[in-house]
Amino acid sequence: MNRRSRRDAEAIAFARSQRATANEFAQDVWHMLRNRRCRNQKFRREFPIPPYTVDFCCVALKLIVEVDGEHHQTNEGRQHDQRRDQYLAEQGYHVVRVPGYEVSRNASAVRERIEPAVDECNAEQSPSSPALLPRDKGEHHSPSSRGRREPE
Repeated sequence: MNRRSRRDAEAIAFARSQRATANEFAQDVWHMLRNRRCRNQKFRREFPIPPYTVDFCCVALKLIVEVDGEHHQTNEGRQHDQRRDQYLAEQGYHVVRVPGYEVSRNASAVRERIEPAVDECNAEQSPSSPALLPRDKGEHHSPSSRGRREPE
């Protein structure tokens, strides 16, 4: 079974329609993220994570960037976003929310919100120190013997 057939066809169709009708704010953020322009990470636009479709997702880092329009500023919108973010967090995703008006007013501030999140997620994905990596059984090195071969 190929990857595409495993995904919900309805979710894919919805994501395609969202990409086709993206607002100016989403287009501007997409310009920042596309083609690995943000910390050399691949982002996908209008990515389905059923039952939701997120604005932008770096699958490798499980990082989501959401551009919030006017409807997100209402009480109902904030409650919906809170439930959605909780669900996505339970799936292992980190969500960064960017107000749409900030995209048009100060694009560099938006980039400054996204890049540290990419760095943080990247740091969580990579081991912090080679010393923490497990060793093979039977491999015992004392600090003084590292880098030197034992005589045969």
